[in-house]
Amino acid sequence: MKKTFTIYFLLINLIMSSQSYVYDHLDINNIKARFQSAGLLFNDPYNNTPAFEVIPGSNQHTIYAGNLWLGGVDGNNQLHLAGEKYSLGGQWGDFYPGPVSNASVYATSHFDWNYVWKVTKDEIDEFIDWYNCGQTPGCIQNSSYTIPSVITNWPGNGAPWSGQNQYIAPFYDMDQNGIYNPNNGDHPCIKGDMAIFTVFNDDYNHLNSGGDSLRVEVRAMHYAYNSSDSALANTIFSEYTLINFSNETYTDMKIGLWLDMDIGCSEDDYTGCDVERNLAYTFNSDSVDNQGCNGASPFGNRPPAQGVVVLRGPKQDEDNLDNPIGIGLNESINGCGYGDGIIDNERIGMSGFISFDRTLNASIFGDPVTAVDYHNYLNNIWRDGSHLVYGGFGHISSSGATSIQANYMFPDSSDNIYFSGTNGVDPGFDWSEYDNSGSGTFNPYGDRRILTSMGSFTMEPLSVQEFTIAHIAARNYVDNTPPSSVALLKSYTDDIINFYACDSLRVCTSQLLSVNEDITNDEVYVEIYPNPTEGIININTQYKVKTCALYSITGECLMIKETSDVNSINLAEFPKGFYLLKVILENGNSSTVRVVKK
Repeated sequence: MKKTFTIYFLLINLIMSSQSYVYDHLDINNIKARFQSAGLLFNDPYNNTPAFEVIPGSNQHTIYAGNLWLGGVDGNNQLHLAGEKYSLGGQWGDFYPGPVSNASVYATSHFDWNYVWKVTKDEIDEFIDWYNCGQTPGCIQNSSYTIPSVITNWPGNGAPWSGQNQYIAPFYDMDQNGIYNPNNGDHPCIKGDMAIFTVFNDDYNHLNSGGDSLRVEVRAMHYAYNSSDSALANTIFSEYTLINFSNETYTDMKIGLWLDMDIGCSEDDYTGCDVERNLAYTFNSDSVDNQGCNGASPFGNRPPAQGVVVLRGPKQDEDNLDNPIGIGLNESINGCGYGDGIIDNERIGMSGFISFDRTLNASIFGDPVTAVDYHNYLNNIWRDGSHLVYGGFGHISSSGATSIQANYMFPDSSDNIYFSGTNGVDPGFDWSEYDNSGSGTFNPYGDRRILTSMGSFTMEPLSVQEFTIAHIAARNYVDNTPPSSVALLKSYTDDIINFYACDSLRVCTSQLLSVNEDITNDEVYVEIYPNPTEGIININTQYKVKTCALYSITGECLMIKETSDVNSINLAEFPKGFYLLKVILENGNSSTVRVVKK
């Protein structure tokens, strides 16, 4: 019997490890980005090609691949880590499609959930109009309308009888019964004008890192806007929710975003970071992208820069304090909520940045091989166990390096107020790839990989962490100076940070009730559509609306509408831009939503 049981699980492992990713693309603005069912970002593993295209149809890419790294230590000081780089020939590695489930159903659940859900705001708005018409006396529904399959099959609920959480993908639960059913008007809750939802977990064999499983479920919502705004038109947002379904409490927990950014050709890139902006980036080392393409399409003159910015990091451990801005214990200069007078709302920003390279000494700067390698990089430690230092290429042996330990590689002048990356020590010069020692010495260019880390924090059983990042591309077509696209990237980043505003204006309410959270009184179901709009904004909610107030992005009140039941407002007289709409319901609850007038 034991032999039969062992063979059964060996067969399951063989079948599961041979399965391939399902994928789809966000392609509603200047970026066409690929997302896979098990979390792999951008890469086309079948053709071994990049899939983050700047201007769809150009065949010019700025990111080759990306993925999440997660690592923490249990109560026995045992490391648990999930981390992937490239797909194993298009097969699953450390992450698998679907929610955390009972072990007995994994053999089928990974197949059932090997899917990505792509939906547009227009599809949702059309469904709402069609459904509301059917609920309105005298309104005749369009008989030729068919509910899109993505709305019909939206994974709002898991299967609790299979060990899955009751709630999976966010949705508007119009009848408040906890069950996703579009026949009752329920529909997906997304951000942006197009979104892709995936759910995956690490609760199986880790074929990439070899690390012990964390039993963490990851829910990802990637979205973008169809906007004429230069920053929004070149940005992809990614919102992640992590849930710890293990019985372990993980301390020193860190989240990493690993990216192999190739600006066209892979062999001639530089990297850097902006500490205060929470920005990590890659750019071409000179003004022309034409060296060592390895089959990639070069950008030629004035190549772009590619960045990733932490907009809303994981929640810092609660300590019953309003932690101040600074570099002391539980302080930050780049997180959200620090020094704002509110207790325990702090969210960690980019806490570390390191760049490594396959063309350099692999024993120090190479890709991680073991779980310890992954964990070391998350803690700004090289493969040989030495800590990142300021200067040179960040290793004590490299030319131009100091002995000052650092948390951020190539910050240039972005950390010159608090020197948070060097624990308050002024190194005496700005460190970049163009000046690695304060003497104007350049680093050799190469095939860089980057890792942005966020942490550390504690994850108890059934605890939830949410964070949001944005991938931003910027190309300066005017200035031919090599770092000119980096300056434009930082400008775009400022616009995106201001637009996102630490996500103080939430769109989708929390649906993790069967885990550990309750919907609080200020979380109400309020939906506006269409958004962006050219004029009329419709308001959809389960309660009557008492008051609507429109504000500028700076807080100036522009319009107030009060009736017994407000169901729409007209913004035709207002100029294009961003606005805040505060909706007050008859039961006293309120919700504020960001509106885009186009």
